[in-house]
Amino acid sequence: MIWTIIEYVATLVQCLVSTEFVTRYLGLKKKDVKHFIAFITAFLVQVGATLIMNKITLFEGVAGLIYPSIVIIYGVFFLNGSIYEKIVIACIDNVLKMITGITILTLISYLSPMDVNLLIIQRGVERFIVLVMGLSSYFFLTRMILRLQKNNKFSLSIAEWLAILSVFITSFATGVLVFEILLSSPNTKMNDFYAVLIIAGLILINMLCYYIFAKVSDKNKEKMRYSLMELKLEEQEKNLLAMKQSYEEIRKIRHDMKNYVECAVTLLQNGKNSEASTYLGKLLEDKMSFVNQMVFTKNDAVNAIISSKMNVCKKNNINFKCEITGRVEQVSELDISILLANLLDNAIEASLKLKKDREIILNIYNEKNYLVVLIGNIIGESVLSKNPDLITTKKDKLHHGVGSISAKDIVHKHNGMMSIYEKEHYFYVDIWLGLNQENDL
Repeated sequence: MIWTIIEYVATLVQCLVSTEFVTRYLGLKKKDVKHFIAFITAFLVQVGATLIMNKITLFEGVAGLIYPSIVIIYGVFFLNGSIYEKIVIACIDNVLKMITGITILTLISYLSPMDVNLLIIQRGVERFIVLVMGLSSYFFLTRMILRLQKNNKFSLSIAEWLAILSVFITSFATGVLVFEILLSSPNTKMNDFYAVLIIAGLILINMLCYYIFAKVSDKNKEKMRYSLMELKLEEQEKNLLAMKQSYEEIRKIRHDMKNYVECAVTLLQNGKNSEASTYLGKLLEDKMSFVNQMVFTKNDAVNAIISSKMNVCKKNNINFKCEITGRVEQVSELDISILLANLLDNAIEASLKLKKDREIILNIYNEKNYLVVLIGNIIGESVLSKNPDLITTKKDKLHHGVGSISAKDIVHKHNGMMSIYEKEHYFYVDIWLGLNQENDL
């Protein structure tokens, strides 16, 4: 009875560490009751699957892929990150459990007179040591990865994610093969020694691959920073030009103001009130409209970007509706600037494809502990039905893909949420940026 309890406790601890590790690595999409229930459900499903597998077989082998499958399904619906990142972290978690388990079993088998089969089925001190050392090693490795991930978030392309995924899949297959051979071959110290060497080699290979991909990620981030710096310089140049144009307009108005006023007064003195009203209205529309194209927040970069985009919209007959009540200064200037520049550029580009009814909506407001950025533009036909993944159709895919990648990175950085949907002939991008930088469960 006592050993049954020990085995159950070991299963509960392993599944809890697994679910908590994946959740902390990717982060919950929302911190509410629904997502907490999803966390508990994923944990219990893993426990149930493990207990069933333990009843059926000594070693799951390829059937052990059921565990990452559970994690992937949980991640798709409730965790942040791309589908590639979710698949990779699920495989990493599974490989960690397998490698730590096999390593401890073969090591204890090599140091003791008991073979691997006996260490799995027999209940004694050796089995207890295997459980404690296996769980401790697995827990330590997950903490180490979380610590590394906190300081170095991967930024990889799809091809790079697939490459790192292939490494972990190969490691898993090799580990399964080695363990199957151990279970079926005669128990000899030499076999155990070779198995330990192979597993040690797998660990070394995975560590080297992690290091290599970390370096690749750093280079990708450096490229991204250069692209973002270019974007910022472009926006500064556009803003400088807009400011010069505004200054020139003001100078002209100051120079001609006396003539405008005298003309209006003359019309009023002659009793031509209707003509005076029409004249002043046209004056406001033609000479003063640029005043309405200026935005004033506590963030100068935001003011510059939105004002610049508003002027672009005006020149291209795009109706621009803007309402800002949120405190944009609560988010870093670079992040909010990049976000707005990218999203507004996309909205303007989409609007230019329309021959009429061009309109863009920008709302920025605070909701609880989030800064919400909602951007919408009128569309002639559904975009998501034809291109649900919003893959760019331009030839320069790397350059034009920077916008969507940086937006997702910024949302992830601020523990936020991003949803894209269509409603009543509008295409909306709804982004919530968390103002609390903690990312605890």
